[in-house]
Amino acid sequence: MENKSLRVTALAAELLRAVVKPGDTVVDATAGSGQDTLFLANCTGETGRVFAFDIQQAALEQTAVLLKNQGLTAEVRLLHQSHEQLAEVLAAVGVFDQSVKAIMFNLGYLPGGDQKIITTPAATLKALAGALQLLAPGGMITVCLYPGHPGGQPETDAVLNWCETLEWPFVAHHFRTLNRKLPPTLVIIQRTR
Repeated sequence: MENKSLRVTALAAELLRAVVKPGDTVVDATAGSGQDTLFLANCTGETGRVFAFDIQQAALEQTAVLLKNQGLTAEVRLLHQSHEQLAEVLAAVGVFDQSVKAIMFNLGYLPGGDQKIITTPAATLKALAGALQLLAPGGMITVCLYPGHPGGQPETDAVLNWCETLEWPFVAHHFRTLNRKLPPTLVIIQRTR
């Protein structure tokens, strides 16, 4: 196993690889540099639908360039919206409850961007609540958390506390490195039925 496979983003992708199939509808709740959007587009193929959200135009532009370089722009819709409006925006374009197979969150700030523009606990918790409604049976939500940056620990705590309140049919898991101070961590939420 390569060292990069130990990153929370790589672990999230590996877990989703078994869940997402061609033709599925999926969401990248925080497009960032576009890596998760590209991954999802590759998994869903030409018949799938990928929706990628970001509040920063620069992130969407980076994502668009990455997708264009890979020839995948036709399968992806880039949305200049906060992830907290995820459920409302998707309902407006015909994506309804229990129809989305995977939703990826990579929280924090845009790498190489303004580190003062970060995801916040309130917006993220609203987005996660909407994501639960959208998640299809057998679907999965991945949340990469970064407690080491300013604002990251309160968001991490809020997400973990919220996950502990989830009831069946949802199951939440938390993966973290034990021998590092404030490591990135990964939350997985599955809908069992």
